[in-house]
Amino acid sequence: MTAAASPARRAAPGLLVRLEIGAGLAAGLVLLAAIVLAAVAAPLLAPADPNAPNLMAVRRPPSAEAWFGTDAVGRDLFSRVLHGARVSLLVAGAGMVGSLGLGTLMGLLRAFGPEPLRPVVDRMIDIQLAFPYVLLAIAVTSAVRPSTPVLIVLMVLAGWAGAARVVRAIALRERENDYVKAAEVIGASRLRIAVRHVFPSVWPALLVLAAMQMAAMIVFEATLSFLGMGVQPPTPSWGGIMLDGRQFMTSAWWLTLLPGLAIMVTSLSLVLVGDGLEARAERLRMREAGA
Repeated sequence: MTAAASPARRAAPGLLVRLEIGAGLAAGLVLLAAIVLAAVAAPLLAPADPNAPNLMAVRRPPSAEAWFGTDAVGRDLFSRVLHGARVSLLVAGAGMVGSLGLGTLMGLLRAFGPEPLRPVVDRMIDIQLAFPYVLLAIAVTSAVRPSTPVLIVLMVLAGWAGAARVVRAIALRERENDYVKAAEVIGASRLRIAVRHVFPSVWPALLVLAAMQMAAMIVFEATLSFLGMGVQPPTPSWGGIMLDGRQFMTSAWWLTLLPGLAIMVTSLSLVLVGDGLEARAERLRMREAGA
């Protein structure tokens, strides 16, 4: 029995090594999975209706009956934070996907697009990176009514240039490699080279960037919602919950601290995932270089 079990015990560490999952990446994935599961199961986990006021229980501190306390109109804060996680994660995820998609397109266009278009893309990236996103948000929301679709568009506009710069750098580097030149010699189009040959080299960097962008988008959504330019009430979001408790920061600390901690923990999990993926990719590159 001992002899039969020994190979299995020896195989387990080998599997972990092959997966190249470090402690930071594992902790980030577990923490992020717990947050996502809590958001998905919010209707089951929430002890009360997140939008149901109770004027008999206004601004009660955290207790056994209300784990996170209640807000200015008696709504259960724990329920609002759980449901706010769904809104914040969905909005931030949509902004992340949109910004990475547009950034990837613009980065590849800069590397493989028509020659006259390349400096135009460069200037667009430079202008976007130099323009403060809060001023952009104020300008847009002063022209149109704040809403969730407008917030997602603002996220895409705020995040695409950083992604484009990363993709541009990788694509320009890969363009000088022999396999790209060989594809050009046999008559492959620039579009085929960009999509079929170069994009797979961009994909690992996009995974790292996705985690970092997601963390930034969560903070961005919370910032705009806190300023009243994001998700509109009564829909709960982490930034909106903090906005509701802003005027009670000295007398009811839990109204801003607890949703702020939810933002911090979620951002921390995403940063751990991003750093872990980057370290894993670096180890694989060093191993391939050594081979």
